[in-house]
Amino acid sequence: MKPVTVRAPASTANLGPGFDCAAAALDLWNELSVDERLEGEPFVEVEGEGADEVPRGPEHLALRAFARVVPLDGFRFRFVNRIPLERGLGSSAAAVAAGLVAGALVAGRSTDPVELLALGLTLEGHADNLAAALGGGVCLTWTNGAGPRTARVAADTPLAPIVVVPEERVSTQHSRSRLPFEIKHSDAAAAAAQAALLGAALAAGDSQLHASALRDLLHEPYREADAPLLAQLRADLPPGARGVTLSGSGPSVVVWADKERAAEVARELERKVGDGVRVLALRVANQGAGAHEQ
Repeated sequence: MKPVTVRAPASTANLGPGFDCAAAALDLWNELSVDERLEGEPFVEVEGEGADEVPRGPEHLALRAFARVVPLDGFRFRFVNRIPLERGLGSSAAAVAAGLVAGALVAGRSTDPVELLALGLTLEGHADNLAAALGGGVCLTWTNGAGPRTARVAADTPLAPIVVVPEERVSTQHSRSRLPFEIKHSDAAAAAAQAALLGAALAAGDSQLHASALRDLLHEPYREADAPLLAQLRADLPPGARGVTLSGSGPSVVVWADKERAAEVARELERKVGDGVRVLALRVANQGAGAHEQ
């Protein structure tokens, strides 16, 4: 067979008020290469982020996804990881997306994001991240009692995402345990208004509406304890920055900046956060997981 290389992007979910339904793909990519395995060759090779942590057998998340399309026998897999683990940047969704797309390409099957989303959801429970990793751009997900649905609603966001990544990690399960079972009706109404505002900003490509939408009541107030950068940067935004959102369950945050000032904002953030915290001035990835020509 001809070797196959697939890239899958990072993602930032929720985008503020789009809790569990909105996400944007980010221009930060993991790679998976698949080739025929010769006798004596390693089954799995990993370099980059988490190279000394991730499994090197069939239990690897990307291989579990690949095996939903094609049996693993006879193949070898090589990973180049650039997405930090457990930082709220969709590393697991990228792994599932890469495995599904690689399997589909090897099998000669469709790589339609909607089909692959349904196939991968039991491996990656966050439909929002997985939809963005598969479809690129900004995606919405919903069910309406009819199973998982996704739509790509924009190729870009009105404001530029600058991701601030601390060394600390947070598990999604731990972070989700902080959320209350009930909220006030007034908070629910305000949250719905903010989510509608986010949708309007994305549809119109309006940076003013986008800046106004960067407020959440459903999850961010309860997760601040595990993401100290959220409150720190909100209280001291550089000129040109319009707001901050928690990336997924954190602890990474996204500072949203006017596009023409994004580089300036990133430099000022680097000065503010100090050593050990990465500042990544990224674009929204227009494409989702797919074949990569080397």
